[in-house]
Amino acid sequence: MRISTKIRLILLLLSSHGVMQATTLHEDTTAVAALVKAQWELVRSPAAFEPAGWQSAEVPALTRVQAIKMGLTINDFVDERFDPVKGKQAAGRYYGLESDYTLQATVKAAPGTVLLSAVADEGRIKLRELESANPHLTRDVLPKGAALYGVEWKPAPNDWTALVDQQQRYEADLLAQYEKRRKQVLSFMPDPSTHDAITYTVRSGDYLGRISTNLGVKVSDLQKWNRIKGNTIYPGQKLTVWVPSNKRESAQVAAAAQKKSEKVVSTSDKDAPKKDALALAGVYITYEVKPGDTLWGIANKFPGVSADNIKTWNKVDELIKAGEHLKINTQTITDYSPDKYPSTL
Repeated sequence: MRISTKIRLILLLLSSHGVMQATTLHEDTTAVAALVKAQWELVRSPAAFEPAGWQSAEVPALTRVQAIKMGLTINDFVDERFDPVKGKQAAGRYYGLESDYTLQATVKAAPGTVLLSAVADEGRIKLRELESANPHLTRDVLPKGAALYGVEWKPAPNDWTALVDQQQRYEADLLAQYEKRRKQVLSFMPDPSTHDAITYTVRSGDYLGRISTNLGVKVSDLQKWNRIKGNTIYPGQKLTVWVPSNKRESAQVAAAAQKKSEKVVSTSDKDAPKKDALALAGVYITYEVKPGDTLWGIANKFPGVSADNIKTWNKVDELIKAGEHLKINTQTITDYSPDKYPSTL
């Protein structure tokens, strides 16, 4: 009787221990499952050193320092905090949580830099869809060593070689065009290290001789800087005037000063569109968005212009579509010349 009681006690203890182990195992499994099923979201911070990338209710986003500590790459072309797999894994590991992800990269490490549009063409996928599947790519290229997601195309070594060569030729052409434009500009403008460019708005009654006298420049220089043939100018026209850097402020005052003798002339409503057109003439050129264009790619066509500039001028976000017309401010283009950039591209 005593033996039976002891046996029952031992079995009861073993059973209780087993329940505790099972409960603990169940809790651990639930914790891991919760991480796997976590609702991840992208956080884009406007401040460079604030947390950004993938985060969930259990896992906060990483700062740049934390991400680099976890082995992620952050540079001008890629921010792996936004990588659909690497970003989540790194954030989980940083906070002591591990998990497996079913998403697989089409290309784990690109052997060379290629244009995303070229990859989209090869994979028969829309560029926007490819960009959406790869939020870690910050420009319109797939840089060497970066992962690629969301395309079924499996590139062979020869495919990569052809795409990399295409990208290198494209970059070489851009550099050659930039150097050509830079030399064109330097051929008709003063040394930027000693002179500054100001903008003069032509007023009613102005003529080149009066403007040259007021600003202390030659008529021939005004014609050269603004590609003016003859002496015809019109009210509202914007003229670029190069002045010595040490006289910039006085020249700007002269350019902005209104003559006391000028009378205010009212403009009827029917003339308003014409007045607006004149005010814009020479300040903006129009770029027509082409298939595959991105804001960064368009900005890269105009030295000195950024994607943020284009968004501000046109009140648009990252989403642009083919056929859309965007304004580009000519005063921001560092090597602008009207014969190279016509009014409509």
